[in-house]
Amino acid sequence: MDAKFQPAVSALKSDDVDRLRKLVREDPSLATSRSTTSHPTLLQCLVLDRKNSFARVEMAIILIDAGADLDGPLIACASCDNVEVAALLLDRGAAMNGNGGWSPLEEALYWNSQGVKALLLERGASIHNLRIAAGLGRTDLIASFFDTDGNLKTEAGNINWPWGGIEEAERSNFTRQGKDKLISTIRSWANDRQDIINNAFVYACMHSQIDAAKLLLNKGAQIDAIPGGFDYSGTALHYAALNGHQTMVQFLCEQGADPRIKDTKVGGTPAGWAEYGGHPEIKSYLEQPFEGR
Repeated sequence: MDAKFQPAVSALKSDDVDRLRKLVREDPSLATSRSTTSHPTLLQCLVLDRKNSFARVEMAIILIDAGADLDGPLIACASCDNVEVAALLLDRGAAMNGNGGWSPLEEALYWNSQGVKALLLERGASIHNLRIAAGLGRTDLIASFFDTDGNLKTEAGNINWPWGGIEEAERSNFTRQGKDKLISTIRSWANDRQDIINNAFVYACMHSQIDAAKLLLNKGAQIDAIPGGFDYSGTALHYAALNGHQTMVQFLCEQGADPRIKDTKVGGTPAGWAEYGGHPEIKSYLEQPFEGR
């Protein structure tokens, strides 16, 4: 973060609640202003870097009481499964459904943050597009996003991801090269019926929602597609393997998913993703001879 924030960042890192309180009392703008580098605010820095701090809630209260923005930090909590601070932010008025095209619940689904996902659903978070319904296995809602002719309704939504759209990428603290890479990826999304269904299919599979996956296959999802909306772009099989969903992995393979396909970012196979996720039994299964499976 910018030099202005460094003493407060040091206080966060050392769990020095009294020091943080003193610094914010002397300069309340530490809680309300944005950095031009790294994490945009102190509260987001706390959420992301001090998730396991014993003082995380007390330090968050100091920043919130000084006027810190709540909505960005709630999204950040969903990215790293920081349940305790997420609950505090919701109690203090953070926008539970976000204030744009990407919600905290979507963030939790994207990053597999099960604790924050459960918290948001308990508090009544909205299931307002196809990918959320797919990730939660809500086949009733999935069906409602299609009309009687099988066309997607507008309510199904467009593809999105944690980095937002082009405007959000431009406002981010990424380098120019990083911004250009994000923008190029966003512009590559077709955002047509096929792409949106394939995106939702990955969400169903990454959360082992087999009934939702079956329904989306019946609606035309392509089992080996690498759809838009993901940074580490892989197939549904990649994500099921990464998250350790043995039953889903077997289902996809039985349906004809190809375990030899490599993701488009690092060139990893589903077996490689399973290994990275710490699931040796899935890695072994995926490395069995492909022919005749």
